[in-house]
Amino acid sequence: MPIRQKLMLIVMATTTVALVLAGISILFADFFLFRGYLKNDLSALSRIIADNTTAPIEFDDPGAAAETLGTLRARPHVITACVFRNDGRLFAQYRRAHATAACPAPRSAEDIRFGGGFLTVSHPIVFKSKQIGTFVLVYDLGEIVERVELYGATVVSVFVLATLVAVLLSSRLRLLIATPIVELARVTTRVSQQRDYSIRARKFSGDELGTLVDAFNEMLAGIQSRDSELRKALLAREAALDDAQNARASLEATLENVARLNVELRMSNESLARSNEDLERFAFIASHDLQEPLRMISIYSQLLVRRFAHSIDPQAVSFVDNIEAGTKRMRELLADLLAYAEIGARNEDVSEPVDLNLVVEKVRQNLALAIAESGATISVAPLPLIRGFESHFTPLFQNLISNAIKYRSQQTPKIDITTGGTNGYIRICVADNGIGIPPQYYSKIFVAFKRLHGQRIPGTGIGLAICQRVVERYGGRIWVESEVGSGSNFIFTLPVGLIVR
Repeated sequence: MPIRQKLMLIVMATTTVALVLAGISILFADFFLFRGYLKNDLSALSRIIADNTTAPIEFDDPGAAAETLGTLRARPHVITACVFRNDGRLFAQYRRAHATAACPAPRSAEDIRFGGGFLTVSHPIVFKSKQIGTFVLVYDLGEIVERVELYGATVVSVFVLATLVAVLLSSRLRLLIATPIVELARVTTRVSQQRDYSIRARKFSGDELGTLVDAFNEMLAGIQSRDSELRKALLAREAALDDAQNARASLEATLENVARLNVELRMSNESLARSNEDLERFAFIASHDLQEPLRMISIYSQLLVRRFAHSIDPQAVSFVDNIEAGTKRMRELLADLLAYAEIGARNEDVSEPVDLNLVVEKVRQNLALAIAESGATISVAPLPLIRGFESHFTPLFQNLISNAIKYRSQQTPKIDITTGGTNGYIRICVADNGIGIPPQYYSKIFVAFKRLHGQRIPGTGIGLAICQRVVERYGGRIWVESEVGSGSNFIFTLPVGLIVR
């Protein structure tokens, strides 16, 4: 899914959850508050009516009591109201038109209760501190239903309007993040496909993405300049060689031109080497500086889930999980890219003794969990002590051994590390009994980010490229010999001049 759609889904999911919770809270709050208000209002009304019927009861005047009850017509939700004597006999009654409900039996004490869709209020009628009767009122709770419907319609209207506003705003605001990333990806693809170093990425902001765009454009400008110089030097050399073939008589002049062109070519090669260093530096900076934005995405995604865990929609949680999974994979890719760049970054003379036996033992410790889970066995022949950097040979052996475990067959993984010598080189072989590799992929597997199994088997596709870069860094070469279903032998050579003992 494109990053624009992911941003839109996150914004809309968050907005929808917030609006739904707010609307439900408003409806429940109004429902319970209005019930309390209704109890207080009808209790006060019953007290007033009870006080106004004391005289009719004392003077035995049912007509006056009925007239007092008739004032309840102003309250359309009053179903019926009755005045009872102390002996329980009905003294006076009010009933709303077409109402069939009768007054319930009076209670001796004041009472308010909900039930059957009605609110029933009983209030004693007291004269000179003596109860002379009871007033009973039955109220239809349809008013609460009407309020819920009204507030519900209002909440739905506000929800629809707010959703439309959120869609409009998020469709514009998401461009602030998505557009620079999409533009940089587009320019990178064009440069890679067309080899046109005059292309430049647009800068949209002054934040970390803007800094990355500036660094990318500066790198392209340097490469373009050196590429132009190299092309000019090559064209000049070809022209000079043509002149030398057509004018053998002027051999001295031709030799001088060739010498001069060789100097220029050497300078161009040095310029190309600097370009490669700039590319490695850019890969190092990009993979290192992009770690922080990815870490922030992961942290805030987790905060979003934790803070709204009690109310967030399960689908939104799934979206956040997808974001975290994508972020984790991106960080793994950047870490491997950083390791790949660092191998070529050290150009000083080799001066550090490295015991390859200790390197393999360290790799065993790093892969202890994978070895234990797979039941893998690793046998190692005595390996030499060489001059190099331990930080180079650790990923070399770790990638070869972890691949042997990762691409295992139905058998328990068995890995054999052997050594030998041939034609001035020491030969080291890492053999396994895994699934094997078809011959047509022998060279492709050492290309960075080239993977044979897609997402079925996890990985970044740069491990063997790192192995190749390490071996070639020390003047050797690496290749594979394999048979599908019968395992693989990864073999690499190193000059014997590196051996200490």
